[in-house]
Amino acid sequence: MTLPLLILRPLEGALQTERRAKGLGLQAVVDPLFIVEPIIWSGPAAGDFDALLLTSANAVTYGGDQLDVYKPLPVLTVGQATARVAENAGFHIAETGDSSGQQLLNQLETDRYRSILWLAGEQHSLLDPGERQLDIVPVYRSRAIALGQKTAACLEAETVILLHSARAAKHLVTELDRLHIMRGQHHVVAFSAKVAAAAGQGWKSIQVADHPDDESLLSLATRLCQSE
Repeated sequence: MTLPLLILRPLEGALQTERRAKGLGLQAVVDPLFIVEPIIWSGPAAGDFDALLLTSANAVTYGGDQLDVYKPLPVLTVGQATARVAENAGFHIAETGDSSGQQLLNQLETDRYRSILWLAGEQHSLLDPGERQLDIVPVYRSRAIALGQKTAACLEAETVILLHSARAAKHLVTELDRLHIMRGQHHVVAFSAKVAAAAGQGWKSIQVADHPDDESLLSLATRLCQSE
């Protein structure tokens, strides 16, 4: 028996993960827990900064025409997917981190990029810029929604659940408790240790991907889905 794979991330990213999952022969179920949408924003002058930080492709997708004034700045991105989207939009990628915004800031040479503008989501983790100036401007939001019927139906039997963020993990747990859906027969595959911690206890199993990317996440999920 092959277990279904439940993908809960916002739709655009979920469809990318679904394509990869189906390429691995997995039975993927997409039912986002969040809707990503633009917000009204205004940013400081580009000339006040010597680099732009992008930790999600959503900033490019939903930032709007106001992004154009920042295209002369070198861009620091987290993840290859964000880098590709930014480059396709006309930004110049100077540095790409593998795991998180904090890891990317930590790996920068001390005397480079002293003043950085971060175009972020409304909900974002705090970063320690050290001696650098880091200004944060939210340009999009991820709005949490109720757990959908597809998810509820999927969770009637043993399922492998992909969790890409700590916020998604916490929201899923809240929704399961609200609907009195037990966790004990389901497996969680978490993007990082932070995400696994947010998912809490009580699952049949909870495992963390070797690296914070879809390739590692799906490699682990494939072993779980096809182990029965």
